[in-house]
Amino acid sequence: MEEFFSEKQKQDITFFNENLDTWLANPLFKMKYAVISDRKLQGIYDTFESALGNAISKFQPYEFVIQQIISDDEMVNFLSPALAMVQ
Repeated sequence: MEEFFSEKQKQDITFFNENLDTWLANPLFKMKYAVISDRKLQGIYDTFESALGNAISKFQPYEFVIQQIISDDEMVNFLSPALAMVQ
């Protein structure tokens, strides 16, 4: 994984990938944004902005990840905008 991820974030990304197929099967989760921290799903949000706003209010920077629940070939990375908002 990219070297700008913390070890905690790497573990959370692994957790996301381990659970992605299950979440994709749930029509209520598909295309939404997952906030993950401590290898737990902390919330599901309709928009990236709402996921980020809630994550920033609850967790320290670099202690969470936000991933959209879409298939791997559709994966979009929002790390750069997220880092800009927390710095």
